[in-house]
Amino acid sequence: MTAGDSLKSGLLVVWKMKVKSNEDIELGELVCDDGSGNGIVAATAALAVTEKVMVALEAHDYSEKDYHYISCGVVGEFDIQKVSGSGAAKKSDKLTVSATAGECTKFTKGDAPSGGVSTYYTSTIETNIQAAMDKNAAVIGVATEDTVNGDTTQKILLGVS
Repeated sequence: MTAGDSLKSGLLVVWKMKVKSNEDIELGELVCDDGSGNGIVAATAALAVTEKVMVALEAHDYSEKDYHYISCGVVGEFDIQKVSGSGAAKKSDKLTVSATAGECTKFTKGDAPSGGVSTYYTSTIETNIQAAMDKNAAVIGVATEDTVNGDTTQKILLGVS
């Protein structure tokens, strides 16, 4: 074993998390708390701004289980679900939660709007600036392997950006 191997294996963090009532979770799905403390759900881009995004390390069919806790990867290298057709990601590209709940996509930087012809700060400008800031805050990790446009899984170093 080399020093680099020790550092890599020492980075793995796994938590047991409660599944929200009546939610089904897929293996490799990105999950996070529902924002109200009721349990984990498929992560959305909006929740990724305020909640810790994790990966489900096991599938959970709520109707078939009596015990509603699953292991979730918090920090480390994992295989996660990726939106097919969402573009290629290269090793070290930043990743974020896609518009499809529970799946990742390559991160693109949020762009704050310019003031245009208005010399006054408007609620529309404020809304667009907040949207750009939220997009930039939602990075969940970096790709550890190249993928192509049609891939449905992605290797990620989760919790590191």
